This record gives sequence, C-alpha cells and structure tokens, in this order.
Amino acid sequence: MLKVNSIQRGFTLIELMIVVAIIGILAAVALPAYNDYTTRAQVSEAVELMGGLKGPLSEYGYQKNAWPSKLVPSTGTPAADELTATLVGKYATISDTLTGNFPSGTLTATMTSGQANASTVEMSTADGGNTWSCSGGSVPGKYRPVACKE
Repeated sequence: MLKVNSIQRGFTLIELMIVVAIIGILAAVALPAYNDYTTRAQVSEAVELMGGLKGPLSEYGYQKNAWPSKLVPSTGTPAADELTATLVGKYATISDTLTGNFPSGTLTATMTSGQANASTVEMSTADGGNTWSCSGGSVPGKYRPVACKE
C-alpha cells in the first residue's frame, strides 16, 4: 500500500474569515477614538491661536488701561486703538473683538470644521491678562485640551 504524504498549503476559508472579523472589530473600535483625537487636535489649534494673544493683549491693556477696540489680521494696518493678530487658522477663527471692560475680558474662537464645527472656545481673564482660563465656550469637554477642561 502506497502512502502519500500531502502537505497543506495556504489558509482555510474559516481562518481567513476569522482574521477579517478581527480586523473589522479593531477598526470599529479605533475609528471613533481616531475621530475624537483629530477633533481634539483641531480644538487645540484654536487654543494656540488665542494663546498667542495673551502677552500682546496683557501688554496693551496695562499700557492703555483698556482692551483694543478691534483685532486686525496680521496683513492689515492697525489704528491706534487696535492690535495686530493672527485671527484665522485651518480649523478655527478668532473673533476680532475682546468682550468685557479692562481688566476683565473674553476672547472667543469659533471652530470652522471637524466634529466641533460651529462650536466656540472662550479664553477669559479677570485680572488684566495675568491669568487666563480657556474653560468657556460650547466645545464639549472631551474635545478640549487638558488645560481647558473644567
């Protein structure tokens, strides 16, 4: 009697189906986390844009005992009561006015894309810009940087 040794090559259909199912489950878990991560990065841009204004706003406020009447885009020429600033990023736009009376004031950034689209982030001060808080606005807490969570 002749015995033939057969060598198994490749994967069976069930093995391939199991691998595809595992990949599908991993993707279903990873995609929402990735979307939240990218939205947090977009909101961080708004916070960084406003953070760049902390020093100039504080200096302006203490020199003139008032906030600037308007923030002018960096391509424009400011009047005596205005301040030059970068107001537009890829995902956010900063309001061109600071609300409140010196030494209290609030600066607002509006998200222009992503899951937080049309939501706002507010950076406020009550002491002329010595300390700032970015916990205001309508952006949900899960999208805020750690320093801006309530």
